[in-house]
Amino acid sequence: MNTEKTILEIIGTIEKKETLVSLGYDEMVLESLHPYPGYHGTTVPDNTDPKSAFLITKKNYTEEEIIRATSKAKKLCPVFFDGSPGEVDLFNSRSSCIRIKGLTNYKLIPEVLKAYHQAGIELAKGKTIKPYEGLIKIKKYFLLDELDNGIYLDRETPEMGYFEIPVELTFDQFEQITLDIKRNIKENKWDAALGILYRKTGLVDVIRIYDTNVCLGQCLFLHEKYTKEIDKLIKAQE
Repeated sequence: MNTEKTILEIIGTIEKKETLVSLGYDEMVLESLHPYPGYHGTTVPDNTDPKSAFLITKKNYTEEEIIRATSKAKKLCPVFFDGSPGEVDLFNSRSSCIRIKGLTNYKLIPEVLKAYHQAGIELAKGKTIKPYEGLIKIKKYFLLDELDNGIYLDRETPEMGYFEIPVELTFDQFEQITLDIKRNIKENKWDAALGILYRKTGLVDVIRIYDTNVCLGQCLFLHEKYTKEIDKLIKAQE
């Protein structure tokens, strides 16, 4: 076990399934109704409005185009927000999006929309969409403490822990393994998502755990559970 923390400043992706609904603007803006659907604790830091919002773009911009436009939009916008490039399931296909977090009030969303328009981003036309389950994949920046080999805690969002897994999983495989684990352990109120970290040695597959009490011990415990289930999956495919 590591005796000192290693701080990692890296980029990666998070993929998860959430319940989405449109917010009724002229542009297509979706809201995540339950940001951490697998978590069933008593306190969720972002359980009050606004939650994550997703701006659906008119065309598929590159990640670099969205990151550059976000930098411009932040300078143009009078309110603070954070924006990340991503993709979201919409109308049975993958659509390019910008995930917005950090707003203190939904009334500020028009300011963000205006700033992105000024920064050169065209957004899809708004439509009324009832709640539906969709996959979301976000490219984001991570600032992590490596507490043990392949075990990380998020320095910016302390409710999040991460651990490496030995193979790439499809989302369906990840979802089934997570359900199997939760059915067979007592402490199962945490939420999980599938992730990738971009390291110098290559892509590293991880599981992200959300729990207001997340800690090294919990990550080690769940790492062992996921590793055993993944080993079963590999043997079944041989």
